[in-house]
Amino acid sequence: MNPVARALWNPIVAKEYRTRMRTWRSPFAITLYIVLLGGLGWAVFAAMTSNTAGFGSQGTNYGQFLFLFLVIFQVVLLAFITPALTSGAISGERERQTLDLLFVTPIAPFSIIWGKLLASMSFVVLLLILSIPIFSLVFLFGGIELDQVVYAFAVTGATALMLGLVGIAFSSFFRRTLAATVAAYGTAFVLLLGAFVYGYLFPIDVDPNALTAPSPPVITLISPVLPLYTIATNGPLAGYGVRYSQSQFQSGAQGNQYCAPTINGGVMCTSNGVGTGYTTKGGVQSPGATLQTGLFQGWQYWQASIALQLMISAVALLLSALVLPPVRRFHLRRKQAPAPVAA
Repeated sequence: MNPVARALWNPIVAKEYRTRMRTWRSPFAITLYIVLLGGLGWAVFAAMTSNTAGFGSQGTNYGQFLFLFLVIFQVVLLAFITPALTSGAISGERERQTLDLLFVTPIAPFSIIWGKLLASMSFVVLLLILSIPIFSLVFLFGGIELDQVVYAFAVTGATALMLGLVGIAFSSFFRRTLAATVAAYGTAFVLLLGAFVYGYLFPIDVDPNALTAPSPPVITLISPVLPLYTIATNGPLAGYGVRYSQSQFQSGAQGNQYCAPTINGGVMCTSNGVGTGYTTKGGVQSPGATLQTGLFQGWQYWQASIALQLMISAVALLLSALVLPPVRRFHLRRKQAPAPVAA
């Protein structure tokens, strides 16, 4: 067997496939996943058709809103499923006292981690493949192209990979599955929701003289919420991750006006006087779905998000490979005890 086939298929992967798919839990999880995702799609479509005025008269809005709700909900489902698949991969072997048996086999510790990861991620990939018919319904309403679906699935897959490797890292570090599961879910909550909330708590100040709208903090791109929103709408979330200074208040005929850059170019000013008016000033460029400032300037939102998630995945994989082996690779030098004095 060549090295590539040996890396992709080892006894750990074969054993995990057999044990995982022979139980009733896997078919039940697949059925529940499809029912929940399809049920949400039907509920969102029913809400849009019952309130056509709220979604505009153009039919493209239906496809965009339906696609946005589906991809966000799919990430939420995978955030609950993926840590449960991987957080007990190594700690479960310790609890069953079978991990030492794996160490005495010719399988390398890295191959053990890779086999556990590949078996878990294969199940996640199966869920993504089964959800394709549901996502194909958005093409009936228009407003969504094939490349947007591909980008959204790429972000979702990278998010699942990141959560899977984080779960395996905690499973390698903790001896009990319960502790590893709690740590994996806590970290998933911080990475997905905490990183998104960070943009509201610590926004970037907007320069009034800037010609381009600033990008949100880099740490917010770890969460898939913002990239998925930009994929579905072809533009960033208005006002997210930025803060406007008092110098951007200007006086108008109706009273004071608050001006903020819009994603379509220019600046929208809203009056707080008797009436409400909209004016534009300057030439703020439309950022679209491209980062205008920051570390990933010129990148698409989804590209920067995948890059950050792969970095976190690589760190988690490296930590797992260092913690799992029973023999420590790094030893601290100890001071030698003085030789006993002869009597």
